[in-house]
Amino acid sequence: MISHLVLFSFLIVTITIVIAPKTYAQSTDTCTFSQISSGELVGDGGTLPTQLVSFSTAGGSPTQISVNCKEPVSLSVSEPIQIAGPAFQPVSSLVTVETANGGSTNSRSGSPLSLPVGTTPVVINLFVDKGSLLAPGNYRYGIKFTIVP
Repeated sequence: MISHLVLFSFLIVTITIVIAPKTYAQSTDTCTFSQISSGELVGDGGTLPTQLVSFSTAGGSPTQISVNCKEPVSLSVSEPIQIAGPAFQPVSSLVTVETANGGSTNSRSGSPLSLPVGTTPVVINLFVDKGSLLAPGNYRYGIKFTIVP
């Protein structure tokens, strides 16, 4: 089992501060990860947001990456890991990873996502619920992929 930490920047703008997000992608011997587009987190939950989401239906945007594997693998994903912004312990969180052909996994599911040999574009969405009013700031989250050949 190969654990692989991939950090993606997601941005929430609850005040008029905008900072360009950066992505940190790493490679393993089995798969390489590269960013296609960065995601954007937005505040959700009414006028006074209590959640951070990257879903386009809420005005955010998912992160899109490309996973290139040398052999078929099973991919699992961790809960989001906060790496920047006003710190808090979420009451609920979820990461979803989806492929264009309808395959998916999430951080709550025990079912890993099967990826074939070659390049697979994937879309990553985040949901993080503080359960109370979010402090204005720029939030960044990472996720950890576990790859099993």
